[in-house]
Amino acid sequence: MGVLATSRPRSRWSSLLTMLVGGAVAALAVVPAAEAGPIAGPDPVVGVSGGQIRGLRADGIVEYLGVPFARAPRFAPPEPVAAWDGVRAALAHGLQCPQSSLVPGLSLQPSSEDCLSIDLYVPEHPSAAVLPVMVWVYGGAFVLGSNAQYDSPARLVRDGQVIVAVPNYRVGPFGFLALPELAAEGGVAGTYGILDQQAALRWVRDNAAAFGGDPGNVTLFGESAGGMSVCTQIASPTARGLFAKAIVESGSCARSPLAPPTTTVAYQRGADYAASLGCDDPATRLACLRALPVDRLLDSPTTTLNTMAVTWTPVRDGVVVTDTPEHALAQGAARDMPLVVGSNADEGATFLALLDYARGSVPTAAEYTSWARNLFGDNADRILTEYPVTAYTSPAAAKEHVVTDGFFACPAQFTDDAARRGGARVWRYQFGDSPLPPNPLLPGAFHGAEVPYIFTSLMGVPIPLTPAADRLSRNIQNSWAQFAHTGSPETPALSPWPAASGVTLELGSDRTGPAGTFAEQHHCELWSGIDHIG
Repeated sequence: MGVLATSRPRSRWSSLLTMLVGGAVAALAVVPAAEAGPIAGPDPVVGVSGGQIRGLRADGIVEYLGVPFARAPRFAPPEPVAAWDGVRAALAHGLQCPQSSLVPGLSLQPSSEDCLSIDLYVPEHPSAAVLPVMVWVYGGAFVLGSNAQYDSPARLVRDGQVIVAVPNYRVGPFGFLALPELAAEGGVAGTYGILDQQAALRWVRDNAAAFGGDPGNVTLFGESAGGMSVCTQIASPTARGLFAKAIVESGSCARSPLAPPTTTVAYQRGADYAASLGCDDPATRLACLRALPVDRLLDSPTTTLNTMAVTWTPVRDGVVVTDTPEHALAQGAARDMPLVVGSNADEGATFLALLDYARGSVPTAAEYTSWARNLFGDNADRILTEYPVTAYTSPAAAKEHVVTDGFFACPAQFTDDAARRGGARVWRYQFGDSPLPPNPLLPGAFHGAEVPYIFTSLMGVPIPLTPAADRLSRNIQNSWAQFAHTGSPETPALSPWPAASGVTLELGSDRTGPAGTFAEQHHCELWSGIDHIG
């Protein structure tokens, strides 16, 4: 991001850095068609499902913030939102969904279980009567995140002539608790967050025309858990027809710890969580959990990002999610769907910063070996042989490479491979730019580093990129917008970018171009023999 301006408040920068690191870490009734066309004037008013909303013109775009798209009953699918009278001011972000803080005692914004709102960003001066819509799904390891953190894609919207929509969805146990009692209520368990996202996509379909958007041309894109959400929606039979294209950023569909487990695994996780809160009787535990206050439901280490092994993910409940994303892709779930899939060159740096340095720990050779054995079990010896401490400058560097390759880079390749087998057209990239000045704690193209190149500001903080990085940012934004318009991300600045197997486009300030050594660089032959990572 270049050198920080000394006048910028330190607390705001700290919040931005926290959000970037944290990135590492909604069945609805039919709603009436929205009224067509915004009303001209200084305060644009649009009719949507539920009533009329008033937006705000700013920076060459029109913002409609905090628009309710559904209700979120606890541990149940989203429900239709109640209509409102008059014109609702859509000038501020809605409340975030309940979650623990990445940094204890630091809450980025107020929260509520009534959190299912969507933010929309629309070109003030559209170049055509109908524009593509891009729906962004935030990351945060399925325990963190909100749409307010991604609060201005202004340049992407204005210059790319696209509409960007950012919905909230439930995280942690609120979005992904699975118990047999829940399945007995209606078959759905552990997929409430995924249903929230689908409710938002249906809302976009039903209301896009009111903002000048094309409901038949929706691109779903997201990063980290947002990327896995995109993968899960591709695999979900209940999401069919809700989007036409997809971009998966650092959240591969294959062999990730965030991939949907079986109900057997998920029910055990849910039972263990319930027991830890004193709700251990299967006959009463669901009522017990529903009666607990929000703070008590968050009083569990499972609701924080503290390990590469996670508890809260979407679940293969047999209704909303019926297959793993990798297998679904290979079976044709994205047949003829254009896909962009990518990862960052130094993904592991974020997790060293979060799980080691932030706790005052620097990995030693002994700790690295113990970590690998605990995380990879029977595969640990193969991994330690392929990534010996002696091959790197430090045990921390060895650990960082294992996380980068095993959790992100090679899974991105396996996602590409599976999608191609199923008939999808795929463009692959590797982001290699550093948004931060050289530093020992969060160096290089860490996990989440590409996000500031897509959004103009994050949490109200403008992104201070260097001139070279800003050019790369414009090129990526133009490419993503081109993809939304045409189904191809190739632009004059990002060309050639062939949609060919084995080719990865390197994205950096100093070099942009195709490369064919990605698999060798990241030891993907080793990782191809490991069915589940983490």
